[in-house]
Amino acid sequence: MENTTTIERISAKKVFKNSKIQVKITTFTTTGIGYDVIDVENPDYVVSDVENVVAPELVGYPAHDQDFIDSLICDTSVDSPKITMGVSLSIARAAANSMDIPLFKHIGGVLSTEIPILGCSVLTDKENKLIAIPMVESIGEMAFIYNRILNELSKKYDVMNFNGEYVCKNVFNEMDEFKSILNNIADEEDIDILTGAAIVEYNDRVSELDYLESYEIVEFDGMLCTDGINEEADFSKINPYNMGTLTEMYHYISYLLEKGLIPTIEGNKTSFSHIGVGFRVPLLRANINSNVLNELWNIERILNNPNMSRF
Repeated sequence: MENTTTIERISAKKVFKNSKIQVKITTFTTTGIGYDVIDVENPDYVVSDVENVVAPELVGYPAHDQDFIDSLICDTSVDSPKITMGVSLSIARAAANSMDIPLFKHIGGVLSTEIPILGCSVLTDKENKLIAIPMVESIGEMAFIYNRILNELSKKYDVMNFNGEYVCKNVFNEMDEFKSILNNIADEEDIDILTGAAIVEYNDRVSELDYLESYEIVEFDGMLCTDGINEEADFSKINPYNMGTLTEMYHYISYLLEKGLIPTIEGNKTSFSHIGVGFRVPLLRANINSNVLNELWNIERILNNPNMSRF
């Protein structure tokens, strides 16, 4: 296995994606290729750091040994977690492709079979957001429910933003109708759909919600999610590009679980679907128009069909 996953080259180049210049980090092994695209302020410096500082320390080592590779990445002089996580993910993808397995199995093992729930914000006033969280047993059903929710919202709201959210003047003024839409769909489909929100400024009506995301701890009887660790919350949000490497992220998630908190990954990259399954993260938060939902659907197909090795 070591020969087939030996890192031969790591390159970085500027690419134009999502209306901005980003950096694509690509890892080449003997038999596979993996990549990750990161959003950074100074692409030229990042390209130089990857190719001149990080890459020389990793070439020749086995990509499949993620713990060892990540320790080498941490020993370099690069201190940007975006760069180090980008390299870590690109190597993990290359290793998975070299071994002909999906990324979630490479980072989590063959027993990684639990699909996380996906919560998406679907209505916003440009500051606060209302979130729907369908509590279903399959990703196919989740896609169907989100399609129904968006169809119902389209009957009242005309404008949808870049994130796939319908836009209103004030989400708290729309909360009753929003909850009514979710409750009607939930009753018709015989499922539970949690009503959540991500708020910038506190409003008394959050007490009517099942789930709340806030930057600070607030008085709330439902499930409270905060950015970072706070032991008074139920959920703690994680941005993988603040973690450094996949190994550091794994230990961070384990620490949260030991504290009795529920880790939540926030972001719109398809790799986050694999991280969620591989590291057994119960909740993902992504934009409804991202590819996270579709990637979870692909993972579900693999789990239901053992003959599919990867996609």
